[in-house]
Amino acid sequence: MSDISQVLNVARSVADTAADIHCEHSGSIDPEEVSTKGRADFVSITDFESQKASIEIIKKSYPDHTIISEEMPDNHVQLKNISGAAWIIDPLDGTTNYLHGHPMHCSSVAFSMDGEVIVGAVSCGPTGEKWWASKGEGAWKNDASINVSRVQKLERSLVGTGFPFKKETLIDTYIHQFERMLRVSGGVRRGGSAALDLCYLAEGRFDGFWELYLDPWDFAAGQLIVREAGGYVSRIDGDNLPLDAGTVLGANSQTMAQRLKNVIR
Repeated sequence: MSDISQVLNVARSVADTAADIHCEHSGSIDPEEVSTKGRADFVSITDFESQKASIEIIKKSYPDHTIISEEMPDNHVQLKNISGAAWIIDPLDGTTNYLHGHPMHCSSVAFSMDGEVIVGAVSCGPTGEKWWASKGEGAWKNDASINVSRVQKLERSLVGTGFPFKKETLIDTYIHQFERMLRVSGGVRRGGSAALDLCYLAEGRFDGFWELYLDPWDFAAGQLIVREAGGYVSRIDGDNLPLDAGTVLGANSQTMAQRLKNVIR
């Protein structure tokens, strides 16, 4: 791609449009009437309307690009064969929060080239907060540059996390990790939107983050924003973070990341 700024503008437009749809539909959906993909894993008409609008915007500018979205039936198959220009989107991250009027939900949009994310945008409708980044150009929130925190003492850190509700077999492992982290950190928070957790890490609200199972649309945009803000992201048991489902660990530095890994492992 010769004009990354144009790609970024499209990504931001997609994220903002989806967030606007969240706000328009807010409070109009009964949580007991939505569809269920799995235990505690819901999908609403807002997810689909946001996805439809997102795809239309991308196709208008880039009709030949691959689009991979959470609510597409073949999304995992596409990810295994991802190449060239591809968009990875979560039209509504934090659906359970959204259905209950909890403000921690957002839209997440990433653009990758040959499996490498080079543009990311996240928008939170209820708060009006917008984060974005492009590779090598830093990270931004509402037109101001952002950076990760400088906290290095684990006992002073605030750590974000997410419960492994999609993988019940991981719950016991997670509970032990959660207990260990509570004992050594300054605090642990679980908000229910990994995309927002990563943005909070990027701007210094969190000093670290971990989750045992996330899909790429959950973290693709956020991980780039963290990196461009000076932070570090990887698997819990590795140094890279490929675009497939699995563990995600983020920190304000590689040193803090290793300290988190030592506790979690």
